[in-house]
Amino acid sequence: MENSNDMPMGLAFQLSMNEQAMENFANMPEEEKRQVLAAARNVTSKEQMRGIVSDLASLR
Repeated sequence: MENSNDMPMGLAFQLSMNEQAMENFANMPEEEKRQVLAAARNVTSKEQMRGIVSDLASLR
């Protein structure tokens, strides 16, 4: 059973391949992290997960 604060494996994998996205995620406020995690739990394809990570990487 996945805890509501656990990171989905697909998100963890994609973040590990994108240093900027990982850094941006780590620096987010907790509420924003929860929103990203919720979105990641609802993806139905690799492309959607890559899109989430791409969006994270483009944040400044």
